[in-house]
Amino acid sequence: WLKPRGLVGRGQGSAAKARATAMRQPVGGSAPPVMAMRTQARAVVSGAWSLGSPRPRRLRLCHGFSGPLAESWGTASCALRALGSLCMGGAVVACRLHGNRRSVRCPGRTLPGYRPQGRSCSMGRAAAKGESPAEGDGGDELSSMIDQLIQKSRSTTEVGITTEEWDDGLHDEVPESFNAALEAGTDFVDVLAGSSAVELLAKAELSLQPRYALRISPRGTLGLGLILNKSLVHKWSVLDPMEQSMKKLGISDVDTLVLHSSRVGRLSFPFWVYDAVAEAYKRGLCTRVGVSHPSPSAKALKRMAKELQDRGVALSCVFIRMSLLERTAVPFIQECKDLGLQVFATGVLGQDELASGRYTATNPTGGEISVPRFTLQQLMPLRPLHDALASVAARARTRCEKSIDTTMVAMQWICAKGANPLCDVSTKVNSEAVTGCKDWKLTADETELLDKAVLELGKR
Repeated sequence: WLKPRGLVGRGQGSAAKARATAMRQPVGGSAPPVMAMRTQARAVVSGAWSLGSPRPRRLRLCHGFSGPLAESWGTASCALRALGSLCMGGAVVACRLHGNRRSVRCPGRTLPGYRPQGRSCSMGRAAAKGESPAEGDGGDELSSMIDQLIQKSRSTTEVGITTEEWDDGLHDEVPESFNAALEAGTDFVDVLAGSSAVELLAKAELSLQPRYALRISPRGTLGLGLILNKSLVHKWSVLDPMEQSMKKLGISDVDTLVLHSSRVGRLSFPFWVYDAVAEAYKRGLCTRVGVSHPSPSAKALKRMAKELQDRGVALSCVFIRMSLLERTAVPFIQECKDLGLQVFATGVLGQDELASGRYTATNPTGGEISVPRFTLQQLMPLRPLHDALASVAARARTRCEKSIDTTMVAMQWICAKGANPLCDVSTKVNSEAVTGCKDWKLTADETELLDKAVLELGKR
């Protein structure tokens, strides 16, 4: 059923060969099922993993293997990676798709050579290409599971943490509220390689291990990228800053490798940057790949996705800036979803957090005993939005019977538009807002009320 060509390497003894032989023997003389399909499909491997989970999970597998069961919720190809969990005589091995070959993730290394055969593999390839599976290839049950995974990947939203505001020189250690957010279950953390946030996180004693989205601005090669050694260019442009940041953070891989560009203009990277990203992905240094740019376009994302696809990597997500006071990216979200990309939004509370609804003309200090941060001249023009935020928060508190403030409402508006908000948790208020966004959503009427308030601001 499988052809384990790379499991037994040179110098290994007969015991290793015997284990490899035992692993590839199917139970009962037939190929075991990939997964049982139910209303909520679950795979049981020393515990349970639910397809309803909004985040990829790592499973500890037999014979010391471990690997991501779901690598990317941003593209249809995540269905293939989830289907890569194959039962082999009681041992389960999580496989990753690398172009036309698969490899097995092990702690510290990758063993190439596994080529899954049969219906699940052919159906998965067809799903990734957007084609319909051939009749008889796995049946309605497996096809339904693939559809569920694809739909789940395009509809899931989660709230995360961003550290981009930690470079203001005001922080000499990780805020206590950061640990509080981690313990409450918000573990997706956006960090820029080489920033002071990396240094702070390296020195911190964290209660839980975050899932990092590591943004990397590829280093320039001064026009020598075409003539220098390929491996040297890859290491200099992407791999070296990535590995240095991971070493400081004390991790062996990141959840998301994000190509970051802060330059306003055309989204474009040299071909050797895509080569380096593909190398990082195939070496297991990242689970998925994304891009961050101030003003990306759908055409540029298609071009970038094609460059990565040619190298056996899928573009999974895009990072943008968006808030109630910065709405230009709202139409772009649907274009990203049409491309199968997950959208993460930073700056969700607006410049100086004026879109949070905490600092108003009647409460310029935000409830703090301090000198007002803003003048009435700055806050009065925003009064329609602040009033709408307060009204929606009051409605949501009554409807959901839980404590909801205007900051949570501002973040839920981002979710209502189809993006995943990433919020700075330097303050206790923001940390509580991030954790308080779970298990409730804005209604269509509440979202419309906020939209009208923002439009009213534009008329002033």
